[in-house]
Amino acid sequence: MRNLIRHSLRPFLVAATFLPILVSGCNRSYEETISDVKVPVPKAMTRSSEKPVEMTFLGFGAGQATFHGNMDTDKIVEFYKKEMPARGWQPDMNVRSGGAMLAYSKEGKTMLVAISKEKNETSLTLTVGGMGR
Repeated sequence: MRNLIRHSLRPFLVAATFLPILVSGCNRSYEETISDVKVPVPKAMTRSSEKPVEMTFLGFGAGQATFHGNMDTDKIVEFYKKEMPARGWQPDMNVRSGGAMLAYSKEGKTMLVAISKEKNETSLTLTVGGMGR
């Protein structure tokens, strides 16, 4: 009887051991801080070596960072359509024409997502701004 119970529990023990490892490997994004705001970035995109832009003018502040990689424009759009609302951002704009431009807002901040593709390289520019910086 004891062997029967042990044998029947084995699949559950294996699943309980390996499921957390598999799920942690499914994390397909990382966070970057732009203008003091944490934003998601797809793992396939790496930050450009260019220095990020930060500016403040009459109480309005903004920051911008660019990322490069080989990711399909549609996949990046779907990534942000899923990630931003899950983080409390409201969609404001979605323009598609070759590339894409998305806009989201949250707590007085706006984030613009600009995606373009040239040959095999995708460029992702994230701009975050708002009043009171």
